[in-house]
Amino acid sequence: MKEEISKLLKILFLVHFFVAVIFGLVFTFVVEYYVSITGWPYLDPVTGRVLGAVFLGLAVASLLAWRETKWHHVKIIVQMEITWLAIGTGVHIFSIFYLPVPIIIWLQTAIFIFFFVAFTWFYYDQEMAK
Repeated sequence: MKEEISKLLKILFLVHFFVAVIFGLVFTFVVEYYVSITGWPYLDPVTGRVLGAVFLGLAVASLLAWRETKWHHVKIIVQMEITWLAIGTGVHIFSIFYLPVPIIIWLQTAIFIFFFVAFTWFYYDQEMAK
């Protein structure tokens, strides 16, 4: 197994940090505005803010992982990201086909899929390099 984290994985952690901070701040502090400008049909500000807190927590995890150099220090974070992104993508896809949601969900789904594929690829790249 490769002990060192690849430079591209470190870049992915940093990109994920910034994307998660943006979504986290939006959902934590201006969820009502986000709902109004996107035409989202549902508003539960508490749930939206909790989701924002989740994104901010994931952002911190990615920032901490970015600072690491050893794979075994970040492996569990990558596994958690893969799990979160797989479930989140599934929920997004279900919502697209079964709920009245605005077009912005396609962008959110694309972002989830991008990070899911990237984290999964790096996980297998690191694990198969034994």
